[in-house]
Amino acid sequence: MSRLRMDDESKVAGTAAATGTAKALVKGMGLVDLIAADGPRRLTDLVEASGVPRGTVVRLLEVLLDAGILRTDAAGLYDLGPRLAVWGQRFLDRLDIRGLAQDLMAGLSAETRETCFLGIVQDDQVLYVAKIDSPQAVRPAAVVGTVNPLHCTGIGKVLLAHADERTRRRCLERPLVRKTPNTITDPDALAAELAATRDRGYAIDEIENEDGVRCVAVPVRDHTGQVAAALSVSAPAYRFPREGLPAVAELALAAAATLSERLGHQPRTPADPTGSHEHEEVS
Repeated sequence: MSRLRMDDESKVAGTAAATGTAKALVKGMGLVDLIAADGPRRLTDLVEASGVPRGTVVRLLEVLLDAGILRTDAAGLYDLGPRLAVWGQRFLDRLDIRGLAQDLMAGLSAETRETCFLGIVQDDQVLYVAKIDSPQAVRPAAVVGTVNPLHCTGIGKVLLAHADERTRRRCLERPLVRKTPNTITDPDALAAELAATRDRGYAIDEIENEDGVRCVAVPVRDHTGQVAAALSVSAPAYRFPREGLPAVAELALAAAATLSERLGHQPRTPADPTGSHEHEEVS
């Protein structure tokens, strides 16, 4: 799902390449995107933010109002209309995160020659919903449909690091089961590790869940900007040294960014005032 960006001439990307009706469509989408990103806007605000001439903005708004894509109130504020709610719900109903992730996971596994997992939270555990096996004979044991603790897996740490405070506190207050000698079982130490995960942008399972297996995980965001899943690369530690983690994390972050975009996530950047939300990671 591509995002509209602003260009130098009109501040709405794509207008230089588009012509005629297509150019008007791009400009109209740009107005909708501005409202979606920043909330209800007045006509003068839309003209200034879009860089589109006032007369053109007025004509585009009339069409968008007639189509139910936008609505307006007595105060003259333009907001998203009911048709977008119908479109959005249909889009969400048709999402299949496993299907959307399959080619990306296959590519990530091919690049790294290691096993790639996709996981979500279920009942305060990690549920593995997709897996692409390493082509190598020695590989992690987890399979699709199985669960693991949040506190000692890469995917779990990503999901926990970006969970709400109540969920995080509930996990930290429970006994943290030791799975390997490296498992973090001290709540304060785990809280510090989760903070480091958020700052770093990816989580590390330092042989904490399965003996001899190291993992790096990154977040996958949905259309609301929330972390909905996590993507990881796992491998035997002898093939996956700590110094190799950042490079693999970069590959995983790129795959996760594409998957997030497919889920409707639109990250906000300083250069892109029409975007929304942010970034993240998993294992």
